[in-house]
Amino acid sequence: MSDAAATIPTMRAYEITYRIVPAGVGPDDYEPGDLEQHVERYDLSDPEPTGVEVAGVQQHYGPHKAEAERAIRDRHGIEDGALPIVSKIRSVD
Repeated sequence: MSDAAATIPTMRAYEITYRIVPAGVGPDDYEPGDLEQHVERYDLSDPEPTGVEVAGVQQHYGPHKAEAERAIRDRHGIEDGALPIVSKIRSVD
């Protein structure tokens, strides 16, 4: 395998639960329950295994939260200043 092929991350399907804080809204200006919750599927990089097995299943780290936020912004064209708040990332093989 070439070095270039070794650096290409594999992708995995993840279900992301998130809310979007609109631009111009501060942390004291809303309650999380006031924001609409979204659950969507995204293909994100599949990080390397943790080296730990549980019940015979190799465990993996999840994708970085910043990667999930970037994917949400890219898919929905979220305006500058708005903030996606990721509450859960779950693999959905």
